[in-house]
Amino acid sequence: PNRRYLEERLAEELNRSKRYDYPMSFLMIDIDDFKAYNDKNGHQAGDLAIQITGHCLKAALRAADIASRYGGEEFCILLPQTGMAEAATIADRIRQRVNSTHFPHGKSQPLGRVTISVGVSTFSQMINTPENIIAAADRALYQAKSLGKDRVEFYLDDPGSHQQGK
Repeated sequence: PNRRYLEERLAEELNRSKRYDYPMSFLMIDIDDFKAYNDKNGHQAGDLAIQITGHCLKAALRAADIASRYGGEEFCILLPQTGMAEAATIADRIRQRVNSTHFPHGKSQPLGRVTISVGVSTFSQMINTPENIIAAADRALYQAKSLGKDRVEFYLDDPGSHQQGK
């Protein structure tokens, strides 16, 4: 599915979460050092790395989860009826799957393999619009990148805080 489909489903699931007081989480995923991979190995290798990453995501998700390419080497996953603890388990399962998957030229990456960073946001009183949910996951992703990559970080309601991941 494309970004537009994801945004439509995010609005639907958000309304459902508000109406029935269901939890909902959202993951923003970025392939670490992708520009270096693409520049060094060519665009065809980069396209293949994106495809392999997409297969890793799909294999690690449940039937109700909605994965989408967000742009470039970024992916988003909507996790309906999923609280932060379960989202953390899913996000780390995805991170580990990518970590253990063979990518052509993966050994030439800065971490010696292709890795991803993941930002997680969860529906709450403060994070209650599609824009806020995406922005919160994006901020958590930025935090994961700034803390060394190949990790999962969580956005919490307090804008100055984050919960450290793996």
